Amino acid sequence: MEAISKKKILITLPSLKNDPGGVAHYYRSVMPYLYESDNIGIKIFEIGSTQGKNKLFHQITDQIKFIKQIISMKPDLVHINPSLNFKSFIRDGLFVFWAKKQKIKVVVFFHGWEQKFEKKIHGVLLKFLNLTYKKADSFIVLASEFKAALNILKIKEKIYILTTAVNESLLKRFSIEKKIKRMKDDSTIHILFLSRLEKKKGVFETIDAFKLLLNKQYSITLSIAGDGSLTKEIVEYIDRLGLNNSIFMPGYVKGEEKIDIFEKHDIYCFPTYYGEGMPTSVLEAMAFGMSVVTRPVGGIKDFFKNGKMGYLCENTSPEIIAEMMEKIICDKKSMLNTAEYNYNYAKKHFIASVVAKKLLTIYGNCNL
Repeated sequence: MEAISKKKILITLPSLKNDPGGVAHYYRSVMPYLYESDNIGIKIFEIGSTQGKNKLFHQITDQIKFIKQIISMKPDLVHINPSLNFKSFIRDGLFVFWAKKQKIKVVVFFHGWEQKFEKKIHGVLLKFLNLTYKKADSFIVLASEFKAALNILKIKEKIYILTTAVNESLLKRFSIEKKIKRMKDDSTIHILFLSRLEKKKGVFETIDAFKLLLNKQYSITLSIAGDGSLTKEIVEYIDRLGLNNSIFMPGYVKGEEKIDIFEKHDIYCFPTYYGEGMPTSVLEAMAFGMSVVTRPVGGIKDFFKNGKMGYLCENTSPEIIAEMMEKIICDKKSMLNTAEYNYNYAKKHFIASVVAKKLLTIYGNCNL
């Protein structure tokens, strides 16, 4: 009887097995806790696997498959995760439209927000927004500024602000006490940049800031973890600067490698100027007791305590980034206090089980 009484929820998602993106990463972390719920039954409607030439054909078949799915399943709620690009915006907006035609409750979760695309919404896509997304029952965003953007678009429905999530499996064998002891005993400060290697993520600015600090004779190292289109260019840049002995490039890391690299580093430097929602890597770094030097993008500025968790850089100048890292390097006592504070804060607010519980509350508020 319990299984029959469960509320049925259909979630539109990219492949959780193969997709490296932030949305898939988020749901790989929270989905085990959603499945554990006694009150809901989850089914995934997979999207995004359209790598053939005939994209229009895939768009049409996606809609047909979705309509068939909601008619056969009769879900109590559909949870949609659009991206702010044209293809996704149209596809997922139509999903909202078909679900509301069937009188199904809809939650829309925007994981990021691009200002350039927002201008298009205010222009040619405004009518489409009004006919589709505006009919949703609730919205979830990752930052207060994204909520304000929806308000400007005259979306009056409930808008919730959530964070991304730290996968608890990363922290299974992590001890903050051992890390603090290692930091006390180690005279070298280890800096980490971990991200896709793209220009707007701030990788070159990080290298330049690191060089400025090296010139001041600080005992420091920098690891650049990740892969991407700029890998070769970054390797050549490091070589030109003569920093091969101080900068390490382990490539893309996951699983035990990722745990190991977070455990062995003290400062996370991420001076991004990309259209971030809530960068999970920042939350992961905090969970591993790292001081963070980043920028006030997306949801970061909604929670970040400047000077207590690390430092926010108002611009991407290498001089400013170096200055913020220098404050941490020169005050080891504060760095150790930050390690414990960030670890505890992340455990309380960002761990996947905590975030999943908040998501379940939002589902419950939809009066299923």
